[in-house]
Amino acid sequence: MSFGAKIFGWFVGIVMAAVVTSSAALSQQSLQQLESARQFEQALAAVEAIKRRKHVQCVIAIANRALCECLTRKLPVNIYFRSYAAIANQEKEGPEYGQLSAADKKIVDQCVSDSR
Repeated sequence: MSFGAKIFGWFVGIVMAAVVTSSAALSQQSLQQLESARQFEQALAAVEAIKRRKHVQCVIAIANRALCECLTRKLPVNIYFRSYAAIANQEKEGPEYGQLSAADKKIVDQCVSDSR
């Protein structure tokens, strides 16, 4: 075998090794992205389950489906459910309403107004 053929063989071997390595890296990256997407979907499903549970509890507590729908749809998930009853009764001097951000207070006021 000539020297040129040996170099060409090594070159082909190196290129093939690089292709295989980069292909494996891409496969690993794709698996990681797939796992991340799956975890994100699970987190979204958990948030939706929390919202559904809060909605049901809200309707049971204050018997105003429209208000509960608005509150559970628009308020952040981290707002404690028991605050909904105080909010619904517009106890603006109460601690639950007072702890809301200005943006959340605006949402509550709009939801209460719309549900009347």
